[in-house]
Amino acid sequence: MEEAPKTDAASALITAEAKAAEVEHFEQVIKAFQFYQEHGLQVVRKGELSYSRLPLGHQQILQHLPGKADAQKRAIEVNQNFLATIVGHAKSFICTSQLLHDARTHFDVLGSGETLDMDKIRCTLRQFMRDWSEEGANERSQCYQPITDALEAYYSHYPKEERYRLKVLLPGAGLGRLAYNVAKLGFSAQGCEFSYQMLISSNYILNYAPGPKTLALHPWVLSSSNVWDTEGHQLQRVLVPDELPGGLPPSVDFSMVAGDFLEVYRGQHGEWDCVATSFFIDTASNIVDYVEHIHSLLSDGGIWINLGPLLYHYTDSPDVDSIELSYSELRMLILHYGFEIQQEVERTCYYTQNPNS
Repeated sequence: MEEAPKTDAASALITAEAKAAEVEHFEQVIKAFQFYQEHGLQVVRKGELSYSRLPLGHQQILQHLPGKADAQKRAIEVNQNFLATIVGHAKSFICTSQLLHDARTHFDVLGSGETLDMDKIRCTLRQFMRDWSEEGANERSQCYQPITDALEAYYSHYPKEERYRLKVLLPGAGLGRLAYNVAKLGFSAQGCEFSYQMLISSNYILNYAPGPKTLALHPWVLSSSNVWDTEGHQLQRVLVPDELPGGLPPSVDFSMVAGDFLEVYRGQHGEWDCVATSFFIDTASNIVDYVEHIHSLLSDGGIWINLGPLLYHYTDSPDVDSIELSYSELRMLILHYGFEIQQEVERTCYYTQNPNS
């Protein structure tokens, strides 16, 4: 399956300063992938140190904990091997971008890791569970199935063999599973993603995964809160992908594009038959921009399908503006731009949650 990241889509003119800043950011992401094992070991060592400071009587009661720490270290190594495989294929992503041609993917010295965003690497591992494992099937049925069901229902009058003529845009595509599912149904689908963590990971799983259930990871190994059982839950191994991407219906166009949703699709007025957003619209600094832009992208008779919460991403960012609307205010805004709301349903959905927590 071909994936086409295009980080230069927003502008033909790229300053040297902007290119250098983008390369630096990308390399920080790569370093974080490569630093994961050391980060994980630091987390485990803290637990080991805490154990060593217990009174001897307490250590005897909890004498299984050193063995648990050893099991965590083995699982962390498995995760590092998986992340290293992703980084090993990142060059194929870099070569598609004018911005990143000079970016490196190998570093002899990673430093202390203090400047690296390790939370996003841990999130990436959980995202693989959500999007590409059997264990994530329930979350996908909660968050993706309603979107694909609505899409098929809206275009039920359209012959299946002609669906490829319908263009579906999926901003905030993450690891690409929803976009892939839409393409499997016969619609032409394009995912758009801003995060390099997601982009290099989707590049690997969509294009280079060696086979179904061939890649192991432990998404919860560093999550110690609300754990029922260590062996079965915290140390749980999942295999990805649950199915090997490929075998799309004839003529379907499926791609992933890198960049800012508002910039990449600037000027594409009326070019999309559907915009489908899952856990996306609350990532906006100004949600009016998103609603306005989505409306402009849709062709006459086009449809916007949205599912997700309003957990505004910039609520706790003092240096970033954040327009935070209630649902009733958002609904009023949607109607203001000329949308006709055909269906509203309240759903319970989870996001990269340990089902055993």
